[in-house]
Amino acid sequence: MSAIDRPLVRAVLVSTFIAFAAPAIAAELVIHEWGTITTIHEADGKPAVGLNRIDESDVLPAFVHRYEPETTKKPGLALGKSPHVPGRPDVTLRLETPVIYFHPPPNKTYDAPIDVKVRFRGGVLNEYFPDAEPSVALDTARLQDKRDAGVIKSWDGVVLDNYVVGSLEWKGLRLHDTVVAPLTNDKIWLAPRAVNSVSVFSPSAGEGEQFIFYRGVAHLDALLQTRTSRGKVVLHTPANLAWLDAPTVTLPNVWLAEVRANGSIAFREHGALTLRKDAAGKELASLKRFSAGDFHDVTQLRGSLKKALIAQGLFADEAEAMLNTWKASYFEKPGLRVFYLVPREWTDYFLPLEFSVPARVNRVIVGRIDLS
Repeated sequence: MSAIDRPLVRAVLVSTFIAFAAPAIAAELVIHEWGTITTIHEADGKPAVGLNRIDESDVLPAFVHRYEPETTKKPGLALGKSPHVPGRPDVTLRLETPVIYFHPPPNKTYDAPIDVKVRFRGGVLNEYFPDAEPSVALDTARLQDKRDAGVIKSWDGVVLDNYVVGSLEWKGLRLHDTVVAPLTNDKIWLAPRAVNSVSVFSPSAGEGEQFIFYRGVAHLDALLQTRTSRGKVVLHTPANLAWLDAPTVTLPNVWLAEVRANGSIAFREHGALTLRKDAAGKELASLKRFSAGDFHDVTQLRGSLKKALIAQGLFADEAEAMLNTWKASYFEKPGLRVFYLVPREWTDYFLPLEFSVPARVNRVIVGRIDLS
């Protein structure tokens, strides 16, 4: 039985770094991140709202830090994720379980303190570990009415839109072979620990973990529009690619998958799709729905996703940890869904990430669209 399958008696992480866990490059810190952006689409493609209302199984352990801006601590405005809220009507996307791993140069002690800052355009980062400094501000350059840019100085919490920018900042983090991590039996939290990276410790918070964790909510669209019928799922270029500087951007891979209540899964891997900035709403692909003979066990879909995650630059144990973390939501929850690999251009625009030390950073985000 693996460590992620049994309850922890003591949560002491021992992360002995092995040389082959990172590329053999001279004295360079390697940082890897993975996560998911989740949206839900109706059959006509309309995005569902209220996505800060979550299932009980998605609630994080109590030691995870929560942030609710002062302006949203009002009835109907709260952004916190819970099974017991109606859900805000402008929350259309969940940013879920980004975790950040650190791989120092092999056989060297890494003593430099590290500051990390992440921002979320169009959203608020409201769950994180270890403790960080959360905030929310306005990007006045993106206010829809430019006349208001010099007048509006702070966010009133009423409208979540692309000019709202949430942020988290960790200061003075240290990398250690061993840290004392929080006690938990939560398999979703334990799964990302099964990675051969060094651990992270926050001296100011007195907290450590195998990774940095954060997640949030936003008023953003998926990178694909969908139309679902009984026979097929049609994928379209999204209506808004204003964030894209280049004429085109490529989604490295796309999958259509269906999970039945008995646990059987059917899927099709489409391959890459290119979005053109001048072709909003253009049909990109028509994916045939599944028949009875297409359903098998989870092995093939899981293998296809893992291969793609590794091809995007994750280490094998990181890809495995991601799929174990999302086992219930990806592979066990009945329903029809689209998976896609998010291009780095989107990630770096909507989720800019900064480190105070030189590093080679790789970020792999999976987009997930549940089709009602």
